[in-house]
Amino acid sequence: MKILDKDLKKGVIKLVPETTDDIWILYTIISEGDIVIAKTTREVKGDDGSAGRRVPMTLAVRVKHVEFQQFTERLRVRGIVVVGPERYGVKGHYHTLNIDIGSVITIVKEHWPRYILKRIERSCVRRRIILLIALDYDETAIAVITHQGFNTLFEEHSHLSGKESGSYEEELRKYLEKIANTIHKYIGKYRVEALIIGSPGYLKHRLGNLVKEKVGDIRIYYDTVSTGGVSGVYELSRRDVVKKVLIDLEIGKAQYVLDEFLKLLSKNDSLIAYGVKEVAEAVEYNAVDKLVVSERYLKHEDDELRKFVEEIVEKAFKKGADIVIAPYNSSVERQVDSLGGLIAILRYPLKLYRRGELGN
Repeated sequence: MKILDKDLKKGVIKLVPETTDDIWILYTIISEGDIVIAKTTREVKGDDGSAGRRVPMTLAVRVKHVEFQQFTERLRVRGIVVVGPERYGVKGHYHTLNIDIGSVITIVKEHWPRYILKRIERSCVRRRIILLIALDYDETAIAVITHQGFNTLFEEHSHLSGKESGSYEEELRKYLEKIANTIHKYIGKYRVEALIIGSPGYLKHRLGNLVKEKVGDIRIYYDTVSTGGVSGVYELSRRDVVKKVLIDLEIGKAQYVLDEFLKLLSKNDSLIAYGVKEVAEAVEYNAVDKLVVSERYLKHEDDELRKFVEEIVEKAFKKGADIVIAPYNSSVERQVDSLGGLIAILRYPLKLYRRGELGN
């Protein structure tokens, strides 16, 4: 993410999303009631009632709905136009802004919670490192995802003998071993969080198994591409699997805290809090170490509840808690929802008045 301008006294931040991850972050921080300003096009009919034409313009909309399209690198922000060219009479009408990688977007909030500002700051300096590997029996390329697309780190041609030769299997094994060793090196060098391996057939799984033997615990995703090498990497980079990985990594952070929470729930429930009221109480005592909040609660249709949850998360962040958002409609979010929308792991035991009902 790149911040172009910031005036928190006026509640304004102007920025540019540079990766799919940035688009996802914008989805989680833009809320109903915010004002979003961006360039767009809108169909305008002629004065004589002639067929409409699409006219470029800059519009400010008060947000009603935000949609993250998992099959594109796009965010759709729908709302009512509050500022626009007078001559087109668009004010007061609904409009949808399409926010893509590279779009300039201005967000206006009545209040910017500190945890959201910190999340934007982190996105400006830290990139999730994901390796793309595309291979076939002729060539392999390894690349790292960047905001410009991808950067090729390694290319290798197999020079395999024909399948009828007695040395074919041994040559193939050495070819895959070399690739696996190279991946192992890059995982350590770049602190890689996930791999996406693509190939025309089973070769991707054979390589993935070799990597697991060398590395152990790392997320590996598989997809089918028509060819190996740089062309295969390009094909892989345009696939939906890249977006799935980014969402899964966010879910993974929430799942880790949830697993720890569930262990404590059965062993020492004085070190946990759950539900809006309990977590709010724990925050007041400065007892919260880790907090997972359901994204559904941060975008809740009940304004009073949503604002109260935002206040809880903001206070927890100011007091040093690690905040994790459970992505909308994920299995983690559904579990957190069943526990009242918020779960917390505490720094020290705290006797909370349990009301006998989850979420109260």
